[in-house]
Amino acid sequence: MATGSPIADLSYRNISEIPLRKGKTWWVIAKNHIQRILKVRSFWIMTILSGGHYLIMMIATYFMESLLGGTQNTQMAEGFFKQIVWKDQFLSGYQFGHFLLMAILLLVGAGSIANDNSSKALLVYFSKPCSKWDYLIGKFVGIFLLILLAIMIPALFFMFYGAMNFRDHGFLTDDPWMIPRVISGFVLVAAYQSSIILGVSSLFNQGRIAGATYAGVYVLTGIFSGMAKMIAQSNDVAAGVQKLLDRIHYFSLYGGAEGILKTVLHTDGSVFIRDRGNSAESIVPRPELWLVLLVTVIPVVVCWFIAYKKVRAVEVVS
Repeated sequence: MATGSPIADLSYRNISEIPLRKGKTWWVIAKNHIQRILKVRSFWIMTILSGGHYLIMMIATYFMESLLGGTQNTQMAEGFFKQIVWKDQFLSGYQFGHFLLMAILLLVGAGSIANDNSSKALLVYFSKPCSKWDYLIGKFVGIFLLILLAIMIPALFFMFYGAMNFRDHGFLTDDPWMIPRVISGFVLVAAYQSSIILGVSSLFNQGRIAGATYAGVYVLTGIFSGMAKMIAQSNDVAAGVQKLLDRIHYFSLYGGAEGILKTVLHTDGSVFIRDRGNSAESIVPRPELWLVLLVTVIPVVVCWFIAYKKVRAVEVVS
C-alpha cells in the first residue's frame, strides 16, 4: 500500500488538543457511564453489603443504648460508649468492605477504556470535537463519582444515625471536624482508586483482562503487605525493623487507600472499639505524610501518563 494513500496517511485522524470546553463534552461522557452503571443491580447489592460494619455498629449501639434506658447493666453500656472512637468506625467501615469496594471499582472502571479499545469506540469519540483530556476526564469523573457513591452511601446512613442518637456519647462533640475529615478522606480515596483503574484499563483491549490484572495486583500486594504486618507483630523483631515492615503495609493498593484515610482522620484506627489514645497490637500505625504521598501520588501520576499515552483513535501498524 502506498504510504501516501488516504488510508495509510492517518494524519487527518490526529486528535486535536482543543481546550476543555466548560464541562460539556467530558460531562456527557461521564454522565453516560454513570447512567449505565446505575442500572446494574449488582452495583447496588455490593454497595449495601460493603456497609456491613456500619450495620453491626448500629445494632450494637442500639442494644447498648437500650441497656442505658433500663436499670440493669448500665455500667457495662456506659463503658462501651466511652471506649468508642467514632472516627475510627468510618475507617473500620472501609476496612470491612474493601474487597466489595474493589469489586465495585472493577465493575465501574475496568472496562471504561479497555472496552472502548475493543469496540473501536475511540474512533467515534475523536471524530467529534473531543480531545484526549475531554475523554480521560469524562471517564475519570464517571468512575470517581460511582465509587465515591458506593463508599459514601453506607457511611452517610451511619453519620445520620450517629448524629441523631449518640451526640451525648461524643459522636460530634469529640471531634467537631470529624464529618468533613471523613468526607475529604473518602473523596481522596475515590480519586486515588479511580486514577489507578483508569491507567490499568487503558493498557488492555478487554475489560475482563484489565479487571483481572487490577484484582491480581490488589490481592498480591495485599498478601505481601499482610505478611510484612505479621512479621512486624512478632516479639523477636527489632523496633527499627518493625517500623520498616509497618511502612511496607502501605505499599499495597489497599494500603495506599488506608494510609490516606488514616492520615486525613488523624488516627491509627482500631479493631472495633478501643481505649482512647491506646493502639491495639494488631493495628499498623498511620504512615508519615511523605510515605502517603510516595505510595499514592506517584502511582496516580504514572497511571494518568499511561492513560494519556495509550488513548488514541487508531493504532498504526507498521
